[in-house]
Amino acid sequence: MTRRTARSRLGIGRISFGAILLASTTAMAFPAHAQDSDAGTEEAADEDTIVVTGLRETIRDSIATKRNNDLIVDALVADEIGDLPALSIGEALETLTGAGSHREQGGATEIAIRGLGPFLSSTVINGRIATNGSGDRSVNFSQFPSELFNKVGIYKTQSASMIEGGVAGQIALETVKPLDYGKRRIQGELKLNINPDNLDIDADQRFQDIGFRATGSYVDQFQLGAGELGISLGYSHNESTNPEQEANVSNTLNYCKNDTGDTSSGVFDDGNCNSDRPDQVGAEDFVIARNSYSYRQNITDDTRDSFFGALQWQPSPDVDINADFQYSKRLFREQRHDLNFSEGRRVDGASDGNHLDYDLITGPYGELFQFTGETSVESNSEYLERDEEYYGGGLSLSVQASDRLRLSGDVSYSQTHRIEEAVQVRMRIRDGLDIFGNPDQYPLAVESDGDPNNDRVETAYLIRQNGSDTLNFVVQDFDVNNYDLYRDSARLRADLEQDRYNSVFAARGDFEYEMDGFLSSIQGGVRFQELKYRDVPGAAGKSRFEHIYSNDALAIANQECRTPFPESGFMSAVSGGNPLITVVDADGNVTSTTNTFATFDALCLARTLEANNPTGELHFDEDGIPIYPTGEFDSIQNSDVNEKTWAGYLQANFDGDIGLPVRGNFGLRIINTKVRSNGFRGQLSAVYAPDTGELIDIVEDTNTLTGVSGGGSYTEFLPSFNITGELRPDLLARFAVYRALSRPDPSALGYGRTFNALIDDGSPIYSVEDAIGSANATGNPFTDPLLSWNFDAAIEWYPNEDTILAIGGYYKSFNGGFDTIGRFETFVVDGEELETLVTTLNTSDEMSTIYGIEVTAAHRFSYLPKPLDGLGFKLSYNFADSDFEIHDDTLGAITTVNNDLTTSTSEALIPPSGIFGLSKHVLSAQAYYKIGKLQLQGVYKYRSRYFQQFVGTPGRVRYVDDAGVFEARISYALNENLRLTVEGLNLFNEPRTDYRGTINDFGAVHVYGPRYYAGIRARF
Repeated sequence: MTRRTARSRLGIGRISFGAILLASTTAMAFPAHAQDSDAGTEEAADEDTIVVTGLRETIRDSIATKRNNDLIVDALVADEIGDLPALSIGEALETLTGAGSHREQGGATEIAIRGLGPFLSSTVINGRIATNGSGDRSVNFSQFPSELFNKVGIYKTQSASMIEGGVAGQIALETVKPLDYGKRRIQGELKLNINPDNLDIDADQRFQDIGFRATGSYVDQFQLGAGELGISLGYSHNESTNPEQEANVSNTLNYCKNDTGDTSSGVFDDGNCNSDRPDQVGAEDFVIARNSYSYRQNITDDTRDSFFGALQWQPSPDVDINADFQYSKRLFREQRHDLNFSEGRRVDGASDGNHLDYDLITGPYGELFQFTGETSVESNSEYLERDEEYYGGGLSLSVQASDRLRLSGDVSYSQTHRIEEAVQVRMRIRDGLDIFGNPDQYPLAVESDGDPNNDRVETAYLIRQNGSDTLNFVVQDFDVNNYDLYRDSARLRADLEQDRYNSVFAARGDFEYEMDGFLSSIQGGVRFQELKYRDVPGAAGKSRFEHIYSNDALAIANQECRTPFPESGFMSAVSGGNPLITVVDADGNVTSTTNTFATFDALCLARTLEANNPTGELHFDEDGIPIYPTGEFDSIQNSDVNEKTWAGYLQANFDGDIGLPVRGNFGLRIINTKVRSNGFRGQLSAVYAPDTGELIDIVEDTNTLTGVSGGGSYTEFLPSFNITGELRPDLLARFAVYRALSRPDPSALGYGRTFNALIDDGSPIYSVEDAIGSANATGNPFTDPLLSWNFDAAIEWYPNEDTILAIGGYYKSFNGGFDTIGRFETFVVDGEELETLVTTLNTSDEMSTIYGIEVTAAHRFSYLPKPLDGLGFKLSYNFADSDFEIHDDTLGAITTVNNDLTTSTSEALIPPSGIFGLSKHVLSAQAYYKIGKLQLQGVYKYRSRYFQQFVGTPGRVRYVDDAGVFEARISYALNENLRLTVEGLNLFNEPRTDYRGTINDFGAVHVYGPRYYAGIRARF
């Protein structure tokens, strides 16, 4: 009897597993007996052996491993290093069934599994938890080059032996084990990166012309005494450019009453449009006003170095020792040029006569699609750097202690440190003057009450109008390209924007005891993990230098630091043929149009401003870059989290016959997690009325901080059961039920507290001990985990080695949301204890559900006549839906905590969103063709609209619109050692469009453009 056990490894020997993606049953109408006897496109090793190579080999190995695994898994596996058909791990993962990626700077980053966001999944590298620099538990997969991994996959179901942490699933990445690889291999590859959008940037301003990525790897085995030693080394260096063209609307939603009878607030106020929102729906008409609208042209440079190394030593057949190490370093630089219409809250009412001749057009929930108003215009210039380092590795030992007993142990460590710094200079228009003091450079806007305004321009905002997919503006007699007009209020900010540290130390010990009979083996083990997370508040307080320089210094810097507008064809892919800026005269006649604006060099501005109006506080390094504040300070917003987890499990594996062959496992995992969070509170002092002695106030001194520590703990039981039945030799049925757990983000576990005020119950208070205070929290270290019950079933058909048709369904019941709660904590005021009501978040007790269907298919048409026998495809489709709801933190249903810990909730003014990461439809469709030494591949990836959280403000609802991206690859083997490749990503220039609050309220559009790669690989 063959024994199969579920392990957290993607491959066993040369059988590897893979995700092969959706097809209709009509596409599967082929002869079931079709085999590869005519495989003329493969190399014949001898008269009786066909060696399958290339993408077909990857698909075939994937099918075989999926078939043989006891869990429901999808993966992409290559026997050779560097053969994964993708440029990054993120791009590889999003070809797997049910995986959808979030795209940043044109590349796949975070991965959502089966409609559940990345915070509900976990990631392991070589079976170990990986860290990140984002403050959550997801992983930025774009930092890992695919050339250094040979196996990536997603576990859809779980067993007791797997590390907990993924309600959605677990993503597994593996590097090669040198002895298991079994041969010497020396390999080098060079790819040139051509980005047409980068070549549209002025040659004197772009960081580089053409990028490249160079990869080298070495694998070998040696005899060492009576045993064997294997070594594998890999290094990748990548220099690329990923410029973006952007149109952005600020994220803050402002409720703005649209009432002609009210001129003191709302639309018909002559100032900013702000109103107090009602708690009931339908109380009054309103619009959603936004603070600002802007264009951004940016120039980027991305340099990454990655290394992996592994040693595998087998001193005897019964002992296997493995040590591995991964390292990644990224330096990202970006120059930003913004044109900002900074006063979007000045909205003209429909009956206001003092505006340009454009109607007010709104959506069903008050979204602004077109409006007019008076606005200041700003030039914002920024230079940003992000430096991120990742270390990971470990040591494992496996010993066959007896004929039946195997013992194993593993120790690992992972660490990520991210620092992001930026300098920004803002310059405004003012008084109709230019930098030389010349008057009447543009007409001053007229407010709703007829008064002229000395620093604003009459403007019409057209939001996705007239066939445009972006913002378009109409301004009255104002030239956005005139550098001289940006002459006032030169504000410089030098910010430490991020300083985040995340580490994980883990150790585990396991055993497996083989048995005779239906139970084939028993597994068990214990595991310890310690996670540490540190961060400081970015771009605020002690992490920010800010100063407004004199207009005399501004005039000098303005003239010295001008740059030509950097890019040709700016936003032309989404403007629908409309000019970005249209200039009209007082009668509404068009006088000019433009797609450019005045731009400046941010670093030059910073140096010149400081030189001509010195503060003595801003200094520069030898490269002329500001010396930013460091993260070595204490503040109430700091996070300092320590999380320790013990886990133990027992699992039985079975393989036998109960009327049909079955295999699988059942078991129980028990975990205990303790959180300890260190935070700060300001020093509190009581204020008494001098005449009555009544306690009237408590004052917080945030410059004098007091350290506090606290945290919670929880113990959870996670049972699991997986069974696979062989209905016939080519047809499998699977069923799984398990309980899973995901932990809250480390950044949400902070213990900082900001004191608000005393709670007034109407009675006088004369002592601190009789008072009750109120405070806000930066996090909640007492947050409970997110738990789910999961049910999976699947039917898988394997008519031949090249073919799979799998249909599966899943259902999850989970408490995946967060509720606003109150909890009493003790504060100290002048040495006395004060009970204080702290408003924070905790995991909801309310259960939600998600269900879905996924289809996986692949086939090679090897039975067709030549040359069509080289055709094949792999397809996948996932449908998911959920009853989970999350409300926007401004215009949704807002919950407030009452003094007795009960809560009150307002009605929602806009519809709720679904769960973070949920796309109802995710599709990946691939077609490939191999003829002789030539291989062609095309990949189409589609993801429907989904809710994408902001890390710092998760309650702000942001939607990312539907997107379909097409990629293509061509490879040609010159001989058995050399291969040429050409690849293209985002070939049809699909932008990313975001919406804020509702699915119609435009938030941003990002245009990345296509990217092309041409390379050569040498393998010996």
